[in-house]
Amino acid sequence: MLSYQKGIVKTSVRHLVEFLLRTGSITTGSALSANPEAMLEGGRLHRKIQRTQNATYQSEVPLKMEWQEEGYILVLEGRADGIDRMNLEEENVIYVDEIKCVYRNIEEIEEADFLHLAQAKCYAYMYGHKHGLEKIGIQITYCHLETEEIKRIFSVYSMEELSLWFADLLDSYRMWASYYVAARKQRNESIKQLKFPFDFRPGQKKMTAIAYQAMESKKHIFLQAPTGVGKTISTIYPALKELGEEKAENIFYLTAKTITRTVAEDTIKLLKKQGLSVSAVTITAKEKICIQKEVQCNPESCERAKGHFDRINEALYALLDSACDISRENLLLYAERYNVCPYELSFEAAVWSDCIICDYNYVFDPHVNRKSLIEGSLRQNIYLIDEAHNLLDRARDMYSADIAKSDFKVPKKYFKDRNRFLFKKLNNCIIALRKLEKEFHEEKRFHLHRNADAMYFPIFHLIGPLEEYLTEHDNFQEREEIVEFYFKISHFYMILDNMDSGYEIYSEKRGRDFFLRLFCVDPSEQIEEYIENSRSSIFFSATLLPVQYYRQLLGGNRFEAYQIASPFQKEKRLLAITEDVTSRYTRRGEWEYRKMVGYLELSLEKQTGNYMIFFPSYEMLSAVYEIARDSNLALVSELVVQEPFMEEKSREDFLEKFRRKEGKPQIGFCVLGSIFSEGIDLTGESLIGVVIVGTGLPQICNEREVIREYFDRQQKKGYDYAYRYPGMNKVLQAAGRVIRTAQDTGTILLMDERFLERENQKLFPEEWDSYYGVNRQNYGKVLKDFWEERRRRES
Repeated sequence: MLSYQKGIVKTSVRHLVEFLLRTGSITTGSALSANPEAMLEGGRLHRKIQRTQNATYQSEVPLKMEWQEEGYILVLEGRADGIDRMNLEEENVIYVDEIKCVYRNIEEIEEADFLHLAQAKCYAYMYGHKHGLEKIGIQITYCHLETEEIKRIFSVYSMEELSLWFADLLDSYRMWASYYVAARKQRNESIKQLKFPFDFRPGQKKMTAIAYQAMESKKHIFLQAPTGVGKTISTIYPALKELGEEKAENIFYLTAKTITRTVAEDTIKLLKKQGLSVSAVTITAKEKICIQKEVQCNPESCERAKGHFDRINEALYALLDSACDISRENLLLYAERYNVCPYELSFEAAVWSDCIICDYNYVFDPHVNRKSLIEGSLRQNIYLIDEAHNLLDRARDMYSADIAKSDFKVPKKYFKDRNRFLFKKLNNCIIALRKLEKEFHEEKRFHLHRNADAMYFPIFHLIGPLEEYLTEHDNFQEREEIVEFYFKISHFYMILDNMDSGYEIYSEKRGRDFFLRLFCVDPSEQIEEYIENSRSSIFFSATLLPVQYYRQLLGGNRFEAYQIASPFQKEKRLLAITEDVTSRYTRRGEWEYRKMVGYLELSLEKQTGNYMIFFPSYEMLSAVYEIARDSNLALVSELVVQEPFMEEKSREDFLEKFRRKEGKPQIGFCVLGSIFSEGIDLTGESLIGVVIVGTGLPQICNEREVIREYFDRQQKKGYDYAYRYPGMNKVLQAAGRVIRTAQDTGTILLMDERFLERENQKLFPEEWDSYYGVNRQNYGKVLKDFWEERRRRES
């Protein structure tokens, strides 16, 4: 990626060559050799080859050239692997050595890869030009990553020939550099003129100032601000000011849900209407933007994949130069116009964008993030981490890995009669897995292992040959499944190789299958590594309670934490806790469910309007819904039900029913901790009350029990870490759906006697300092008094 600071545009030789000269098709697994293990081993072999050369051999030679362009200086930098002299036809010829470590069969390499040669030609020209040479040699040294076998391909070029070739290459890049400089200047000028787009809400000015001071001071902070303060604009606006002053390179707005990404997009659109000129792109998941019914990234299945890289630069420049928003609609439009993959086009656009709106994974997950997005501007990015409470469980998934005996079924069957060497390597892995299986005690639900070292070398010796096979065989029926297996074992190996004290290794039986998991209980070290490579990171959410829990597990023990008080009048919100209803598993049944419906009927009787009721599971939701459907509730309102795995259109249709002003009141039956319990905006009369059934405790499972035991051993409250804290977070998020603006009025009913317990009330936010304890006898009066008082005040 290129960078621009103080009138200087810098790029690397590798980026220049790979960006301008790439060709060919997208193939599933085409980037296999980019895996971290291959890169580490390649670095080791690079150094080994360099150490064995002649005394005259110079390693890692820095090279740099610059050109004065109109309005900026273009700088090209790189580092040649080696430079030496060779006696050729009784003449000493200086040559540039480019070392490439590969899994390909060395004997089958007859000529240098086009991009490898181009990179070496750049270094050769830069060195030859500096030293006034008439000709220069180029050597491409290929080394096999496992056998360490070496093959060298040598050629000699005149400087005149290289000069013409290099001039054409540089001319092609000037177009991109000039576009980038002009866009940056226009962006910076527009940001200077940009004003905060609203009158500050209570608390919003303080939040904006805290975020700006953190960015100015290059700090990372936790910021809890209640729903309705306007967290998105309060973080994006100061981040834009940092961009405009060239103190930051990019803004990454990171979130876990589509709905919250939409809020960020709408904020950027609003600012653009006020004159802001920035390029912003949202990276959409591949399966959501792919034009095919089934995602198959290979030239045989997708016409866009075939020859994609031959057309991508033309498509990208047209998109960037069109002055249109890099929206999903425009990405699809330009991808269709130039017949390229829209998902890949979104990444290409992101590299050139000022603001990238995307899922946490694209920054924090080493197997998903694209280094091109972040490596060019390390320590210059600003990370705005929205709904930061969601990052913990997501990070646990990112940095964990699992493997099962059943994973080997398809590869073993495929290679049995095709490749005995790989078949043997697969068997070695299965033998190692069975060795660990023998440690499992059948009477236990899960077993903790001291280590999984038995898997290390069998997987290590499988990855390389399997990668080599997949590289050489790009079209066979089982390829998709075996590529998926390759990535799974590569991820497992990477986690196994890098595990620290925050991990537990456990196994469980699933029928006849044996399942082994490397579980990252405490992902703080991994997250902190990424955070420390940014200029500033703002973790913000309405629910970061208790804050020490999130600071510890999200790597921020050393980071400051701030809290913004609620801007809303307490008188406009009723908080009540039922004394006679429980969702305890042992007491669930029709009697309790009828009481829940009765509370809903009372709510609607005392104030007609839209309500949502959140349940701890789909099972309870369905049971209560069946009773509600046969009650008076169904006569006076429309019952709408959240379905599992709802598509985006179905979600929007669900919410639209609450926004319409005509017809019966809506009663939404939803699941706690799901898509409708956070990130949605239903203001005013769209939603006047929420009912929350249960304390949100996650279901007891092996993973939660592993977390509990882990923190108990650390003399911390294991039950709270595994169950209570994540449960109450879901409750607070759902409760935040009802009061979204200073004009809103509504009720929150916590329907479980356990909310009266001191340990749960300690996790209530500050504004929940008072509540009504209610039962079926007094709840109607409490509601009547509340709504009559509101009407009296408004009149």
